[in-house]
Amino acid sequence: MGKIRQHYNPNFFIPGAAKSGTTSLHELLDTHPKISMSKEKEPVYWNNKSFDQFTNFEISRYSNLFENGSLIKGESTTSYMYYDNFIKNIKDNFQEYPKFIFILRNPIDRYVSHFNWMKGLGIEKRSIDEMIREDKLADFQEYDDYPKQYYQFGLYNKWISRFIENFGIENIKIITFEKLISNRLSVVNDCFDFLDVERLNKIENIKSNKTNKIIFPTIYHFLRKSSTGKMKFTKISKYFIPMKIRIKIKNLIKKIIQNWIKIDSQNQIISENQRKILRDRYYNDVISLKNILKYNFSEWEDFKN
Repeated sequence: MGKIRQHYNPNFFIPGAAKSGTTSLHELLDTHPKISMSKEKEPVYWNNKSFDQFTNFEISRYSNLFENGSLIKGESTTSYMYYDNFIKNIKDNFQEYPKFIFILRNPIDRYVSHFNWMKGLGIEKRSIDEMIREDKLADFQEYDDYPKQYYQFGLYNKWISRFIENFGIENIKIITFEKLISNRLSVVNDCFDFLDVERLNKIENIKSNKTNKIIFPTIYHFLRKSSTGKMKFTKISKYFIPMKIRIKIKNLIKKIIQNWIKIDSQNQIISENQRKILRDRYYNDVISLKNILKYNFSEWEDFKN
């Protein structure tokens, strides 16, 4: 199974899909007394481009995201779903494969939610009509910042089939955003069954990750990129600012970002014709997904047979 390194290994992952309720699922699973979800969602650890150069400091920082006394530990990073190096790093570093829970949403609704999220961040300048007409249908490409690959992110069969091939279908659980909304307790308890922990009689009410519009997006993104070391000056700073001070500065900036001023976003909706265009684009992938999972996804009205 490959060389085993001394990385901290969670028991399971929520690799996606993006804009499909991963934040809500992360928080709901964390309510179980025997489960510790990472304190930070989206740690982007196992597909980090610097993974092979991680020192004990990065490994320790990752392990500190989890409560030591918990029986089961999990984390959620949606980009794991799309990166080949995530699969490679897992295969190289786990003696026993972890489990994977995917939460999927009608790919058309996911597409539109992704667009509105980017619009609220001030990153997407196009209209919904322009986006659908111009959206690149080319192969997925790795990204360093917020992704604009709306179409690619909804090709669930394309991505999940890789996990099945590499880790076995017995290690994979599929739930849907729609079922989580309509029957939360049953769906979450199904996840607990999959993770081999006892069911709960009730589940706390977790608010969904609402899409908002941020104020002063240029300043916001400058600070955000500075906190993640993506600005040129932050890359140079490591040569003359001690690590402990850099970490304190980054943590301060992160707190500022978390409390950034946001307002309710006026989400754009799509027409029936635009919905049909997206249905046609996703139809074959959804049919393949139904076949491989032996599940009809009846909750997705657009793809009923």
